[in-house]
Amino acid sequence: MNIRKIEAFVRAVELGSLSKAAEELGYTQSGISHMMQSLEEEVGFPLMVRTSAGIKPNNEGQMLLPVIRELLSASESLEQHIARIKGVDSGRIRIACYASIAAYWLPGIIAAFRKDYPNVEVEIIEAGSRQIERMVEERQVDLCIYSGGAGRGYEWTPLKTDRMLVLVEPGHPLAKGKSVSHEQLAREQFIAPMQLYDGEVYDILSTFPVQPTTAFSACSDYAIINMVGMGLGVSILPELLVKNYSGGTAALELDPPVSRTLGMGVPQLKAVSPVTKCFMKYVEQFVAEQ
Repeated sequence: MNIRKIEAFVRAVELGSLSKAAEELGYTQSGISHMMQSLEEEVGFPLMVRTSAGIKPNNEGQMLLPVIRELLSASESLEQHIARIKGVDSGRIRIACYASIAAYWLPGIIAAFRKDYPNVEVEIIEAGSRQIERMVEERQVDLCIYSGGAGRGYEWTPLKTDRMLVLVEPGHPLAKGKSVSHEQLAREQFIAPMQLYDGEVYDILSTFPVQPTTAFSACSDYAIINMVGMGLGVSILPELLVKNYSGGTAALELDPPVSRTLGMGVPQLKAVSPVTKCFMKYVEQFVAEQ
């Protein structure tokens, strides 16, 4: 099976358009259409459907996508091994991570990495825990950096403990104290992340004897911080984010304290490409120096 055909199929369904995939991969419209027809003839059944919203994989195509992505990853790993033997480092690393990690860890990590590996493309996808887990399971990314990989079957490397803090408006009565109890938090209007975006805060709240009333929800941590700063409620966010962007809020420890463990993971270490393995070493070194 021609690897270029399946690469074109994956990009077409990811972009939702044959024309966009053709433009990105350097094919003509008729050329990529012929490739898709040839691929479907080769596998023996249709792989996608055309809707008003664009190209989508059908049930059979959806079933094959994780396996196809594994094949593409293996092909890229082979190319990188060959390139390394030739003395030329190249390839691409796709990373799924929290927005805070993308903002406050990855720039320093990538800057150090690119000095030694200038020809490697690094693609960053910011997402919440649930989305990251789905992308890893479907092999859409090579590496994930977040807090939920332990016990999920990944090859998992813990990196750093990160406290979860209560955010309040500076003039709020709670800001006069050093910590916030479950009972105090339950009496406040709570600003929560979107549950489908990130369930981490909900996992913490589920341990409380009394739940606070959710007044607002948002999928952006920075929006939540700014809403707290405007006096619209209180929230819980990680120290990594808060210490770099407080947004005019006051941060207090939970009583009793709660923390998360940030780490990095891959679906299967023995199948990881050489450049991804190398990048992981740069991640560990950077975090150890923080």
